[in-house]
Amino acid sequence: MDREHVVIVGGTSGIGLATARYLDQKGYTVTIAGRSVPPENKFNSCHCDTRDEDSVKNLFHSLEDKNLTGLVYASGITGPKVHISKFDKKVWHTLVETNVTGALLCIKYGYELLKKTQGRIVIVNSLAARTYSKYSGFEYTMTKASLSGMVKQLAIQLAEDNIQINSVYPGMTKTPMLIQNVDKELLTQEEKVIPLQRLAEPEDVARVIHFLISKENAYMTGAGIDVNGGQFMNG
Repeated sequence: MDREHVVIVGGTSGIGLATARYLDQKGYTVTIAGRSVPPENKFNSCHCDTRDEDSVKNLFHSLEDKNLTGLVYASGITGPKVHISKFDKKVWHTLVETNVTGALLCIKYGYELLKKTQGRIVIVNSLAARTYSKYSGFEYTMTKASLSGMVKQLAIQLAEDNIQINSVYPGMTKTPMLIQNVDKELLTQEEKVIPLQRLAEPEDVARVIHFLISKENAYMTGAGIDVNGGQFMNG
């Protein structure tokens, strides 16, 4: 029997890379895809620019002979926090293309492969979609909120093919994107107000993704799991 095969788009760093490592430990075949060069060569890797439809199409074409059982969309970028009076359409379109349109394209071109295996899709969202973002712009929060609606709507459509789609909503996580965009002192202050008294490690999120992408998840679709140390409780 073929090993379960998961493609992680945005898998070259942060939560995506941590998920690749975790799934590899659990016996999955993993393909990572992204715009940057992966820091290690233990995984199958493909260059993929989610802003380019042909690039996404080519990624999934290369996986046609694989037993693709899962798709994790972990690709995402942020933008500077500015006042609404400084709204810039170029910044907006850049975030939408990567955070939202890229996810739609991956699902579009991965659909037939996942239909064959009754596969799973996991979208890496953000605490910002549950509340707001302290350090990113409103454009970032809006794109993440858009993903929430996408998952709920597609859960109904994809259920016809027994494809399950869910989200994880991480709080502040020790990823390169966070470290590069938020001052270290601010992060230390943030840890003090988190009930569990620490930022999330990428592996904390990877463990939840593993459950959602696995066959152990037999009855969840259209759902979102919060991984934020108690900052936000959705109940």
